Amino acid sequence: MAGDRNPGAAVPDVEGFLEAHRAEILEAYAQSLAALDSPISRDPVALRQTLANAEQILDDVAETLRAGSIRVGDSHKLIAWEVGATRAATGVHPDESLRAASVWFQTVVAHLLERMPGDGASMRLFALVVLGLERSVTARIRESAAGYSSFLLDKVREAQIEERRRIARELHDRIGHGLSAAHRQLELYDMHRASKPATATAKVETAQRAILETMRNLRAVTGELHPHEPRGSLEKALLYYLETVDVDDVDVRLRVSGDETWASPAVCDESFLILREATRNALSHGDPTKVLIRVDFAPHELRASVDDDGLGFAEGSGRPDGVGLLSMRERAAIIGGTATVTSRPGHGTHVELHVPFSRLDG
Repeated sequence: MAGDRNPGAAVPDVEGFLEAHRAEILEAYAQSLAALDSPISRDPVALRQTLANAEQILDDVAETLRAGSIRVGDSHKLIAWEVGATRAATGVHPDESLRAASVWFQTVVAHLLERMPGDGASMRLFALVVLGLERSVTARIRESAAGYSSFLLDKVREAQIEERRRIARELHDRIGHGLSAAHRQLELYDMHRASKPATATAKVETAQRAILETMRNLRAVTGELHPHEPRGSLEKALLYYLETVDVDDVDVRLRVSGDETWASPAVCDESFLILREATRNALSHGDPTKVLIRVDFAPHELRASVDDDGLGFAEGSGRPDGVGLLSMRERAAIIGGTATVTSRPGHGTHVELHVPFSRLDG
């Protein structure tokens, strides 16, 4: 048909040609992407999406030929949106999508040009095909770009939410605890200042230490600093914490076994905050007579727990300090571990922390 300039020649059946050679055109398109070493051609999911999108474009062109005017179906919206989101998720730059669209346009046009006669009627038909092709490709690029940007905006929003949650954890665990401890010590000072002056003086000194520690933590939080060094020793940090709280009427025992150097500084730091929060919850809400804190270091994992014989609570009914429970779980997840809380009314509460080191090292 190429080079046929006979004005009386029949107008070619472009729609029939596109349908008959659909597989051939799609295969040529895939080969062109591979020849360009496009990341789309190297990803089976992306390539499958791209070819499905190309098939829908051929459907639009066929509908344009049947209608005699440009037609673009609504079917492009879903798949084009998915293409954009997938490429954003896999880190494929938008330039690659534009290059793939250009390659597809050239592939279809090249196949048609080889078979189109040069008479006026055929050229008008060819122009309609090109315009329909361009409109369908453009609509998909627009929708794909929207999907791409929407995915990235969702990721930004998720990052903002996670940052707010992190700040809430920092304020609750580092600032709220210190203020609560200082307040309690000052209450005890007021109780003892008349009858036990020496005890009252000790409570004020403990409150001062708690306030100083809170000030240091506040500077770290406001400076967006997240400590990655251990607090000297997890055991010493827990002992210091127990010195700052009122445990006169509670039998609190701490047992640490194993070599702390098996754990990374980040694991020790986050574990301290988790165990401190679990202990604080037990002392503040459980009204226990006994609290046992246990930490076991092994070469491949850390296991720790906080057990109390206090009031307990019905699981699923909520706790007065729900933020604290959520914070423990989130901190455990940060270091690749899990924190579980089990309790029954009248039977105390058990908090268990498990951090496998292999997940962090791998």
